Amino acid sequence: MNEDLKQYQVTPDPFLQHLPIRGIDGYSAIALAEKQGWQALAAWGKDGWVLGSWPYVIIFFRNREGYFDVVEYVEGDVTMWACPTDAIREAITNELAFFHWKHQEEEWVRDFTSADELPDEYKGPYRP
Repeated sequence: MNEDLKQYQVTPDPFLQHLPIRGIDGYSAIALAEKQGWQALAAWGKDGWVLGSWPYVIIFFRNREGYFDVVEYVEGDVTMWACPTDAIREAITNELAFFHWKHQEEEWVRDFTSADELPDEYKGPYRP
């Protein structure tokens, strides 16, 4: 993760921290998170490349007064960022997407070494 973006990392909401303790799997986590105002993102970038690997890796967004939150859920481990702007949340999500695409050896990121190198078509929310 880009060092400038790490400053937005916060302690996850208690609700999110307790999902693994309660024995909640990824799909159930999505349903419960939606009741708390979170939205699971299935796709990212211009053409909607798969984001995460449900039910094991899920990226969530939530808007609340003054913040644009993002959560990375990886097999019960939860990392959360509270961002003052949507642009910062998108930058964090670009980093997360790149990391997971690279880890999954996706063809479209093979020639890149960081999220900063990605063309614009791979960045930002998918808008069908």
